[in-house]
Amino acid sequence: MSNKPFVNEAVESTQAGFAKIYAESTPPWDTGKPQPPFVAVADQIKGPLLDCGCGTGGASVFFAARGLAVTGIDFVEQAIAMARARAAAHGVTVDFRVMDALTLNAWDKRFASIIDSGLFHIYDDAAVRQRYAEGLAHVLEPGGRLFLFSFADGPKAPGGGVSRAALQAAFAEGWEIESLDYAEGEVNPGFDPASFPEKFSLDIKMWFAVIRRIG
Repeated sequence: MSNKPFVNEAVESTQAGFAKIYAESTPPWDTGKPQPPFVAVADQIKGPLLDCGCGTGGASVFFAARGLAVTGIDFVEQAIAMARARAAAHGVTVDFRVMDALTLNAWDKRFASIIDSGLFHIYDDAAVRQRYAEGLAHVLEPGGRLFLFSFADGPKAPGGGVSRAALQAAFAEGWEIESLDYAEGEVNPGFDPASFPEKFSLDIKMWFAVIRRIG
């Protein structure tokens, strides 16, 4: 299996940007725990679990502590190093890997559930979103669920966010969107906007979707 990133200049630029953020600042989304919607549906999330775009591993560690077999992937090496340290500090085992989520189609692992906390919305091209969705379908067992937390569209969302129609289009074939609603998110309580390299609003609208693989 190759973990070589999908060749797309915009995606490569985004990956480099995230590497810079983790190297130079504390990201606002790095709360050290799952976002509230994932906690609310924790009993519905089954293992084995893939945390796609796991960052520093707060959600992965939470679900591993609940007894699930968890794999966490992220394309930022520093984030994965921090995630491994977090798991060790909490005495749990998580299979953390430096991996590009756009290579899921080349992977032979399978999962009962997938969580995506803020990864889908970084892909602002419909073709790239479709590639990502196809990769998710490849590794998610039939009947398994994707739990997705994403910027909703709006003037304060970086890149304009994701519209309901765009999200529905990405998961139109082989999926059933069981729920898609606005949800509340949290930011790191120590987040200093002045330290962050990008403009970031604290009151961005978010989607939370539960999407079942039917294909």
